[in-house]
Parts: sequence; structure tokens; C-alpha cells
Amino acid sequence: MTKRIRKLHPVRLIIRLLLSAALAVVLYFGGMSWIIMHTWKTSSGSPSDSIIVLGAAVWNGKPSPALRERINIALEAWNKKLAPRIIATGGIGLPGEPSEAETIKKYLIERGVPSEAILVENESRSTFENLQNSRELMQRYDIRSAILVTHGYHAFRARMTARMLGIESTVEPVQLRPLRLAYYTLRECGGVAYLLVTDPLRSIKALL
Repeated sequence: MTKRIRKLHPVRLIIRLLLSAALAVVLYFGGMSWIIMHTWKTSSGSPSDSIIVLGAAVWNGKPSPALRERINIALEAWNKKLAPRIIATGGIGLPGEPSEAETIKKYLIERGVPSEAILVENESRSTFENLQNSRELMQRYDIRSAILVTHGYHAFRARMTARMLGIESTVEPVQLRPLRLAYYTLRECGGVAYLLVTDPLRSIKALL
């Protein structure tokens, strides 16, 4: 005798599919949040050919608190002689403001970093563009490795993006916790998901 295959009522099938999708989303965001936090707490920069400062907002011609935090970490790495060059990244975020990269450069020079040691990438508007344009500078100046400086919650996606672009890198994260940590962590989960969807081959390879 052949067994009869029981068919689910369409409504029950839809409910099961929705519950499965909801569970998958919860598992993804939960697991990815743990990975993001773990990367933040365990990352540190290794001696390299350069330090890449990932851009953040400029306010009234000066670094925003977030950008200043990143620059100060880069300055600490520079003073420890972890790298001989700094790549400042970031385009113009708000009309009338200087580019993030030029603001980073000015801040560093005021604190003793020689102008000739700073390379400027001032056209990017995203993490991917920050690193893609930095890679072009690295190739031009025969720079083979980099320390990525960004906030801790951003460290995992920054490192993943660098791997996608073939940049040999470590991360030196800002350890200060933002006030809206849950928001930034969930935003990073979304950013990683975007990379996985839009560029699955390179992003999955970067995770392996």
C-alpha cells in the first residue's frame, strides 16, 4: 500500500512559512550581533604599511565626536609606529562642509603628523567606497597592508569589506560604546546582509 501524502491547508502552509522566515531572521540578527560584538572586543591592529581612517561626519568644519574618536585612535597607532602612512577617507557629507578626508588630515597635522605621511581619499560616500578608493591609493604607492580604524560595532563589516576587496588588514577599533548601541549593531547586521545579497560570491569568500 502506498502512503497518502497529507497536504497542508494553504493558510497553515503560509503560517508555517512566515514562522520559519521569522525564526531565520531572529537567528540571523542574533548570531550576527554576537559576531559583531566579538569582533569588536577581540580585534587589534598589527604593524602594517598604512592606517586607514574610515570617514564619519564633519560638523561646522570640524570632526564630529565620532570622527574625532576615530582620528585619535589612528593617532595613537601612528605614535606607536604601527604604520608609516595614514590614509584619510571620506567625501563631503553636508553641503558647505569640507570633506571628511581633508578634515582628518588637518586634525592629524595639527597634532604632529607630517603632511607627506597622509594620503587623502575624498570622494567616497560609504564604507565600500572608502576601502575601494583606498585600495587604489595603496596600489599607486605600493602599500600592501593596512590597519582599519573605525568604531567597534563597525569593525566586522569593515574587515569583511576589506577582504572582499583583497586588502590585507587588521582592525584597531574605537572601544567607546555609543549611546544607541542596539541601533548601531542592528544597522551593521543589515549592512552585512546587504553585502551578502548584492555580492554573494565575494562576501561569502570573505567570511570563510
